[in-house]
Amino acid sequence: MSESSPPNRIAFLRPPQPETTDPRFQAPDARLAPQEQPQWSDTPAAPERAEPVFELPTLPERKQGRSYGALISFLLFVALPVALATLYFGFYASSQYVAEFRFAVRDSRTSVSSSDSAGGISSLLGVSTSPNTPENYIVTDYMLSRQAVDDLLAKVDLRAMYSREGTDWWASFDPSLPVERLVTYWQRMVTASYDQVTGIATARVRAFNPEDALTIAKALLENSENVINKTANRPIWDAVKFAENDVRRAEERLKTIRGELTHFRNTEQIIEPNSSVVSTNTALAGSLKTTLLQLQTELATLSKRQLGPNAPAIVALQSRISATKDQLAMVESQVNTDKQGKPLSTVVGKFEQLDMERQFAQNMVLSTMQLLEQARANALAQHIYVNPFVHPSLPESSVFPRRILSIFVVGVICFMLWTIGLLVVRAIREHIA
Repeated sequence: MSESSPPNRIAFLRPPQPETTDPRFQAPDARLAPQEQPQWSDTPAAPERAEPVFELPTLPERKQGRSYGALISFLLFVALPVALATLYFGFYASSQYVAEFRFAVRDSRTSVSSSDSAGGISSLLGVSTSPNTPENYIVTDYMLSRQAVDDLLAKVDLRAMYSREGTDWWASFDPSLPVERLVTYWQRMVTASYDQVTGIATARVRAFNPEDALTIAKALLENSENVINKTANRPIWDAVKFAENDVRRAEERLKTIRGELTHFRNTEQIIEPNSSVVSTNTALAGSLKTTLLQLQTELATLSKRQLGPNAPAIVALQSRISATKDQLAMVESQVNTDKQGKPLSTVVGKFEQLDMERQFAQNMVLSTMQLLEQARANALAQHIYVNPFVHPSLPESSVFPRRILSIFVVGVICFMLWTIGLLVVRAIREHIA
């Protein structure tokens, strides 16, 4: 390729043709003009130059000129947002104060049970043996839920605290909005996290003045402890309900048995067969036997005095002995029957069965009432504690918004978006050109 040929041209070289004097193998120009053929000489001939077959077109050159589009877009999409962010965060954004507290959820039942195996150390320290208990997750999730907002609204005026006069429009809350929007706003103003390794949870509450932040943090901590106790004590209150049902059934059974016993006494006209019939008849028979023995002794004494059988004293004693025997026989015959002639064993057996059922039902009522009292005492006792070792305190300086950092973040985001958009626009233009 010669020096004058353009650098962007590609030439395909044709191999040199062999020289011959045969006109058949000569070029057409050589046959027509033999006088123009080179003469043979002793010096070797220079090789012929290859001729280009085709050439590629030259690349289009970019026109030199100044474009103000990039500068205008930079001012609109980077400089202007950064200036607005500087004005907002520097002069208009309201200061936000943070009340922070850290806590650990402790189960006293777990501590007491672990004290049996650890010599009471866990109970003395008041630390649960299972730091990753579900109660920790329940508390942290509750702090961000709507239930937490509803419970706080019952204690403090949450809407008024986040819409106080003097706060900026962008960060404050509109009190006319529904509670669902308040929950979304609350989740922006509160953070709650739980560390699985240490078993410690951290909560931060933001507000537009220090007093509101402290008030909300204290109410949130108290509500969290109440909620976790209600959740954990539900099985205990179910046990109380079961104990109440057991007491009610035992009392109904005792009333039924007492009614049957009263009906039995009214029917048999006996208060208690063992004491009113058997004991009375037995005592009367014993008294008659004693009297009969005394009369027989007197009769034997008179007989030794050699009195005749027709003596008035002997006849009187014999008459009394005969009457006493008849009365004793009658009493002994009544020991095994009641006034209506029924067998006393049947009456006593029925009475003993009813009385045993009455005693059993009465003991059941007493035992169920004791269990009920124990279940109520256990339910009223507090078992789970949200134990804050870092209590919420009154903040003295504002933490949010982080003005310089916020302006820097806005600038970085806007610059990245502007750069991406500029690259996309230039790529589209070059593709079209």
